[in-house]
Amino acid sequence: MPDDYAYINTRVRIMRTRLLDGRSLDSALAAGSYQEFLRVLTETDLAANLRDTTTEQAGLAELDQALSRNLFDTARKVLGFAEGDSKREIQALLMKWDLVNLKTVARGIITGRGTDAILANLIPGGTLKPAALQAAAQSSDLPSAVAAITLSGHPLAAAMRAAAQAYASSNRMLDLEVALDQGYYRHALKVSRDTTLRRYLSREIDITNALIARAGAGQPLDPSLFVPGGKLDAAGYARLSGGDAGGLSDVSAILDAPSLEEAEVAARTALDTATRNLAAGDPEGVGVILDFLRRKEIEIAKLRLIGRGKFYDLPTDQIRREVQA
Repeated sequence: MPDDYAYINTRVRIMRTRLLDGRSLDSALAAGSYQEFLRVLTETDLAANLRDTTTEQAGLAELDQALSRNLFDTARKVLGFAEGDSKREIQALLMKWDLVNLKTVARGIITGRGTDAILANLIPGGTLKPAALQAAAQSSDLPSAVAAITLSGHPLAAAMRAAAQAYASSNRMLDLEVALDQGYYRHALKVSRDTTLRRYLSREIDITNALIARAGAGQPLDPSLFVPGGKLDAAGYARLSGGDAGGLSDVSAILDAPSLEEAEVAARTALDTATRNLAAGDPEGVGVILDFLRRKEIEIAKLRLIGRGKFYDLPTDQIRREVQA
Protein backbone atom coordinates (compact mmCIF):
# COMPACT_ATOMS: atom_id res chain seq x y z
CA MET A 1 0.00 0.00 0.00
CA PRO A 2 1.65 3.27 -1.06
CA ASP A 3 2.38 5.99 1.46
CA ASP A 4 0.84 8.76 -0.64
CA TYR A 5 -2.48 10.50 -1.06
CA ALA A 6 -3.07 9.68 -4.73
CA TYR A 7 -4.09 6.11 -3.87
CA ILE A 8 -5.89 7.06 -0.64
CA ASN A 9 -7.86 9.87 -2.27
CA THR A 10 -9.02 7.62 -5.10
CA ARG A 11 -10.57 5.30 -2.53
CA VAL A 12 -12.02 8.17 -0.49
CA ARG A 13 -13.63 9.71 -3.59
CA ILE A 14 -15.49 6.45 -4.12
CA MET A 15 -16.66 6.56 -0.49
CA ARG A 16 -17.80 10.15 -0.97
CA THR A 17 -20.20 9.10 -3.74
CA ARG A 18 -22.01 7.01 -1.11
CA LEU A 19 -22.70 9.91 1.22
CA LEU A 20 -26.36 10.86 1.41
CA ASP A 21 -27.18 13.59 -1.09
CA GLY A 22 -29.82 16.28 -0.73
CA ARG A 23 -32.49 14.04 -2.25
CA SER A 24 -31.86 11.27 0.30
CA LEU A 25 -31.98 13.73 3.20
CA ASP A 26 -35.19 15.20 1.80
CA SER A 27 -36.68 11.70 1.69
CA ALA A 28 -35.70 11.18 5.33
CA LEU A 29 -37.24 14.53 6.26
CA ALA A 30 -40.43 13.73 4.33
CA ALA A 31 -40.94 10.41 6.14
CA GLY A 32 -44.36 10.34 7.79
CA SER A 33 -43.18 8.45 10.86
CA TYR A 34 -40.12 7.23 12.70
CA GLN A 35 -40.51 3.75 11.20
CA GLU A 36 -40.76 5.25 7.72
CA PHE A 37 -37.60 7.24 8.42
CA LEU A 38 -35.79 4.01 9.31
CA ARG A 39 -37.09 2.36 6.13
CA VAL A 40 -35.62 5.23 4.07
CA LEU A 41 -32.23 4.68 5.73
CA THR A 42 -32.29 0.94 5.01
CA GLU A 43 -32.18 1.85 1.31
CA THR A 44 -28.82 3.60 1.79
CA ASP A 45 -25.28 2.48 2.60
CA LEU A 46 -26.17 2.69 6.30
CA ALA A 47 -28.34 -0.42 5.99
CA ALA A 48 -25.72 -2.80 7.39
CA ASN A 49 -25.55 -0.82 10.64
CA LEU A 50 -29.31 -0.52 11.12
CA ARG A 51 -30.33 -4.11 11.88
CA ASP A 52 -30.94 -3.50 15.59
CA THR A 53 -33.08 -0.41 14.94
CA THR A 54 -35.94 -2.36 13.40
CA THR A 55 -36.70 -4.66 16.33
CA GLU A 56 -39.99 -4.18 18.13
CA GLN A 57 -38.51 -2.47 21.20
CA ALA A 58 -35.94 -0.39 19.31
CA GLY A 59 -35.82 3.37 19.86
CA LEU A 60 -33.43 6.29 19.69
CA ALA A 61 -30.68 4.48 21.60
CA GLU A 62 -30.51 1.83 18.90
CA LEU A 63 -30.48 4.48 16.17
CA ASP A 64 -27.64 6.35 17.92
CA GLN A 65 -25.67 3.12 18.21
CA ALA A 66 -26.19 2.36 14.52
CA LEU A 67 -25.09 5.83 13.41
CA SER A 68 -22.11 5.67 15.77
CA ARG A 69 -21.04 2.32 14.33
CA ASN A 70 -21.32 3.72 10.82
CA LEU A 71 -19.10 6.70 11.64
CA PHE A 72 -16.60 4.47 13.45
CA ASP A 73 -16.50 2.00 10.53
CA THR A 74 -16.03 4.85 8.06
CA ALA A 75 -13.13 6.36 10.01
CA ARG A 76 -11.42 2.99 10.38
CA LYS A 77 -11.82 2.29 6.66
CA VAL A 78 -10.17 5.58 5.67
CA LEU A 79 -7.33 4.97 8.12
CA GLY A 80 -6.88 1.47 6.69
CA PHE A 81 -5.98 2.90 3.28
CA ALA A 82 -2.84 4.57 4.65
CA GLU A 83 0.52 3.75 6.16
CA GLY A 84 3.61 5.65 7.23
CA ASP A 85 3.44 9.44 7.32
CA SER A 86 0.03 9.64 5.66
CA LYS A 87 -1.42 7.33 8.29
CA ARG A 88 -0.03 9.49 11.10
CA GLU A 89 -1.54 12.57 9.46
CA ILE A 90 -4.96 10.95 9.05
CA GLN A 91 -4.77 9.80 12.67
CA ALA A 92 -4.16 13.45 13.62
CA LEU A 93 -7.34 14.40 11.75
CA LEU A 94 -9.34 11.71 13.51
CA MET A 95 -7.85 12.86 16.80
CA LYS A 96 -9.95 16.02 16.52
CA TRP A 97 -12.85 13.79 17.57
CA ASP A 98 -10.74 12.52 20.48
CA LEU A 99 -10.24 16.16 21.49
CA VAL A 100 -14.01 16.74 21.47
CA ASN A 101 -14.57 13.52 23.41
CA LEU A 102 -12.05 14.38 26.12
CA LYS A 103 -13.75 17.74 26.59
CA THR A 104 -17.11 15.96 26.81
CA VAL A 105 -15.80 13.53 29.42
CA ALA A 106 -14.22 16.30 31.49
CA ARG A 107 -17.31 18.53 31.36
CA GLY A 108 -19.55 15.60 32.22
CA ILE A 109 -17.50 14.59 35.26
CA ILE A 110 -17.18 18.15 36.56
CA THR A 111 -20.89 18.88 36.17
CA GLY A 112 -21.99 15.47 37.46
CA ARG A 113 -23.88 14.48 34.32
CA GLY A 114 -23.40 10.74 34.85
CA THR A 115 -21.83 8.01 32.73
CA ASP A 116 -24.83 7.36 30.46
CA ALA A 117 -25.18 11.03 29.52
CA ILE A 118 -21.45 11.32 28.83
CA LEU A 119 -21.34 8.18 26.68
CA ALA A 120 -24.39 9.31 24.71
CA ASN A 121 -22.57 12.48 23.63
CA LEU A 122 -19.28 10.92 22.50
CA ILE A 123 -18.23 10.89 18.84
CA PRO A 124 -17.12 7.36 17.91
CA GLY A 125 -14.77 8.20 15.04
CA GLY A 126 -11.59 9.05 16.97
CA THR A 127 -8.46 7.06 17.73
CA LEU A 128 -8.95 6.48 21.46
CA LYS A 129 -9.69 2.85 22.27
CA PRO A 130 -13.37 2.49 23.21
CA ALA A 131 -12.43 0.73 26.46
CA ALA A 132 -10.21 3.65 27.54
CA LEU A 133 -12.86 6.20 26.66
CA GLN A 134 -15.53 4.26 28.51
CA ALA A 135 -13.29 3.90 31.57
CA ALA A 136 -12.70 7.65 31.55
CA ALA A 137 -16.44 8.34 31.22
CA GLN A 138 -17.17 6.05 34.17
CA SER A 139 -14.65 7.81 36.40
CA SER A 140 -15.87 9.43 39.59
CA ASP A 141 -13.47 12.37 39.31
CA LEU A 142 -11.14 14.08 36.86
CA PRO A 143 -7.86 12.52 38.13
CA SER A 144 -9.35 9.04 37.60
CA ALA A 145 -10.34 9.96 34.04
CA VAL A 146 -6.82 11.25 33.42
CA ALA A 147 -5.40 7.96 34.71
CA ALA A 148 -7.61 5.98 32.31
CA ILE A 149 -6.41 7.99 29.31
CA THR A 150 -2.77 7.89 30.47
CA LEU A 151 -2.95 4.10 30.80
CA SER A 152 -4.05 3.86 27.17
CA GLY A 153 -0.80 5.51 26.01
CA HIS A 154 -2.74 7.87 23.72
CA PRO A 155 -0.84 10.89 22.29
CA LEU A 156 -3.30 13.29 23.99
CA ALA A 157 -2.74 11.80 27.45
CA ALA A 158 -0.23 14.53 28.34
CA ALA A 159 -2.71 17.18 27.21
CA MET A 160 -5.38 15.61 29.39
CA ARG A 161 -3.07 15.74 32.40
CA ALA A 162 -2.23 19.39 31.70
CA ALA A 163 -5.93 20.17 31.33
CA ALA A 164 -6.79 18.61 34.68
CA GLN A 165 -3.96 20.55 36.34
CA ALA A 166 -5.17 23.79 34.75
CA TYR A 167 -8.69 23.20 36.05
CA ALA A 168 -7.43 22.32 39.52
CA SER A 169 -5.53 25.63 39.62
CA SER A 170 -8.29 27.93 38.37
CA ASN A 171 -11.57 26.00 38.64
CA ARG A 172 -12.37 27.38 35.17
CA MET A 173 -13.64 25.06 32.42
CA LEU A 174 -12.14 27.33 29.76
CA ASP A 175 -8.62 26.70 31.10
CA LEU A 176 -9.19 22.96 30.88
CA GLU A 177 -10.53 23.08 27.33
CA VAL A 178 -7.80 25.39 26.04
CA ALA A 179 -5.11 23.15 27.55
CA LEU A 180 -6.59 20.28 25.54
CA ASP A 181 -6.66 22.46 22.40
CA GLN A 182 -3.02 23.42 22.89
CA GLY A 183 -1.98 19.78 23.31
CA TYR A 184 -3.93 18.58 20.30
CA TYR A 185 -2.65 21.22 17.89
CA ARG A 186 0.91 20.82 19.14
CA HIS A 187 0.72 17.10 18.29
CA ALA A 188 -1.11 17.58 14.98
CA LEU A 189 1.42 20.15 13.72
CA LYS A 190 4.31 17.96 14.82
CA VAL A 191 3.21 14.98 12.70
CA SER A 192 2.07 17.03 9.69
CA ARG A 193 4.34 16.91 6.66
CA ASP A 194 1.57 17.73 4.17
CA THR A 195 1.50 21.47 3.48
CA THR A 196 -2.27 21.42 2.87
CA LEU A 197 -2.84 19.92 6.31
CA ARG A 198 -0.57 22.46 8.00
CA ARG A 199 -2.38 25.28 6.22
CA TYR A 200 -5.75 23.95 7.35
CA LEU A 201 -4.59 23.45 10.94
CA SER A 202 -3.27 27.03 10.98
CA ARG A 203 -6.68 28.28 9.92
CA GLU A 204 -8.45 26.12 12.48
CA ILE A 205 -6.14 27.44 15.23
CA ASP A 206 -6.94 31.05 14.32
CA ILE A 207 -10.65 30.24 14.48
CA THR A 208 -10.16 28.54 17.84
CA ASN A 209 -8.39 31.62 19.21
CA ALA A 210 -11.18 33.84 17.90
CA LEU A 211 -13.78 31.72 19.72
CA ILE A 212 -11.72 31.93 22.92
CA ALA A 213 -11.70 35.71 22.53
CA ARG A 214 -15.49 35.74 22.08
CA ALA A 215 -15.89 33.64 25.21
CA GLY A 216 -13.99 36.38 27.07
CA ALA A 217 -16.72 38.90 26.19
CA GLY A 218 -14.32 41.69 25.21
CA GLN A 219 -12.21 41.45 28.38
CA PRO A 220 -8.38 41.57 28.21
CA LEU A 221 -7.26 38.13 27.10
CA ASP A 222 -5.27 35.83 29.35
CA PRO A 223 -2.06 35.07 27.38
CA SER A 224 -2.01 31.54 28.81
CA LEU A 225 -5.14 30.81 26.74
CA PHE A 226 -3.39 31.51 23.44
CA VAL A 227 -3.16 28.51 21.09
CA PRO A 228 0.01 28.89 18.97
CA GLY A 229 0.40 27.67 15.42
CA GLY A 230 -1.90 29.92 13.43
CA LYS A 231 -1.29 33.13 11.50
CA LEU A 232 -2.03 35.12 14.64
CA ASP A 233 0.94 35.45 16.97
CA ALA A 234 0.63 36.19 20.70
CA ALA A 235 0.40 39.93 20.08
CA GLY A 236 -2.29 39.44 17.45
CA TYR A 237 -4.21 37.22 19.85
CA ALA A 238 -4.09 39.94 22.53
CA ARG A 239 -5.61 42.43 20.07
CA LEU A 240 -8.63 40.20 19.45
CA SER A 241 -10.29 41.51 22.63
CA GLY A 242 -10.41 44.94 20.98
CA GLY A 243 -11.97 43.59 17.80
CA ASP A 244 -8.77 43.60 15.71
CA ALA A 245 -8.99 40.48 13.52
CA GLY A 246 -5.51 40.92 12.06
CA GLY A 247 -6.90 41.05 8.54
CA LEU A 248 -8.31 37.50 8.75
CA SER A 249 -11.85 37.35 7.36
CA ASP A 250 -12.80 34.18 9.24
CA VAL A 251 -11.70 35.71 12.53
CA SER A 252 -13.51 38.95 11.72
CA ALA A 253 -16.79 37.08 11.09
CA ILE A 254 -16.51 35.43 14.51
CA LEU A 255 -15.65 38.65 16.35
CA ASP A 256 -18.47 40.56 14.62
CA ALA A 257 -21.17 37.93 15.18
CA PRO A 258 -24.06 39.26 17.33
CA SER A 259 -23.91 36.35 19.79
CA LEU A 260 -21.62 33.52 20.84
CA GLU A 261 -24.00 31.02 19.22
CA GLU A 262 -23.79 32.89 15.91
CA ALA A 263 -20.02 33.11 16.30
CA GLU A 264 -19.90 29.31 16.53
CA VAL A 265 -22.03 29.07 13.38
CA ALA A 266 -19.61 31.42 11.62
CA ALA A 267 -16.72 29.20 12.74
CA ARG A 268 -18.39 26.04 11.41
CA THR A 269 -19.18 27.76 8.12
CA ALA A 270 -15.58 28.92 7.75
CA LEU A 271 -14.23 25.41 8.32
CA ASP A 272 -16.77 23.87 5.93
CA THR A 273 -15.64 26.33 3.26
CA ALA A 274 -11.97 25.70 4.02
CA THR A 275 -12.25 21.93 3.62
CA ARG A 276 -14.16 22.24 0.34
CA ASN A 277 -11.57 24.66 -1.04
CA LEU A 278 -8.66 22.49 0.05
CA ALA A 279 -10.21 19.42 -1.56
CA ALA A 280 -10.64 21.28 -4.84
CA GLY A 281 -7.28 23.06 -4.74
CA ASP A 282 -5.06 20.10 -3.80
CA PRO A 283 -6.55 16.88 -5.24
CA GLU A 284 -3.38 14.94 -4.40
CA GLY A 285 -3.19 16.08 -0.77
CA VAL A 286 -5.02 15.55 2.48
CA GLY A 287 -7.75 18.06 1.60
CA VAL A 288 -9.90 15.38 -0.04
CA ILE A 289 -9.90 13.37 3.20
CA LEU A 290 -10.50 16.45 5.34
CA ASP A 291 -13.53 17.35 3.24
CA PHE A 292 -14.91 13.81 3.26
CA LEU A 293 -14.59 13.32 7.02
CA ARG A 294 -16.27 16.65 7.70
CA ARG A 295 -19.11 15.81 5.31
CA LYS A 296 -19.53 12.41 6.97
CA GLU A 297 -19.69 13.94 10.44
CA ILE A 298 -22.32 16.43 9.23
CA GLU A 299 -24.32 13.62 7.64
CA ILE A 300 -24.44 11.65 10.89
CA ALA A 301 -25.35 14.77 12.90
CA LYS A 302 -28.22 15.58 10.53
CA LEU A 303 -29.56 12.02 10.67
CA ARG A 304 -29.52 12.15 14.48
CA LEU A 305 -31.58 15.36 14.39
CA ILE A 306 -34.04 13.98 11.85
CA GLY A 307 -34.38 10.71 13.78
CA ARG A 308 -35.18 12.53 17.00
CA GLY A 309 -37.69 14.74 15.26
CA LYS A 310 -39.48 11.77 13.72
CA PHE A 311 -39.39 9.78 16.96
CA TYR A 312 -41.09 12.62 18.83
CA ASP A 313 -43.40 13.41 15.89
CA LEU A 314 -42.23 17.01 15.49
CA PRO A 315 -43.45 19.06 12.49
CA THR A 316 -41.29 18.55 9.41
CA ASP A 317 -40.65 22.28 9.01
CA GLN A 318 -39.29 22.45 12.57
CA ILE A 319 -36.97 19.50 11.95
CA ARG A 320 -35.80 21.08 8.69
CA ARG A 321 -34.90 24.33 10.45
CA GLU A 322 -32.86 22.45 13.05
CA VAL A 323 -31.06 20.44 10.37
CA GLN A 324 -30.21 23.56 8.39
CA ALA A 325 -29.08 25.61 11.41
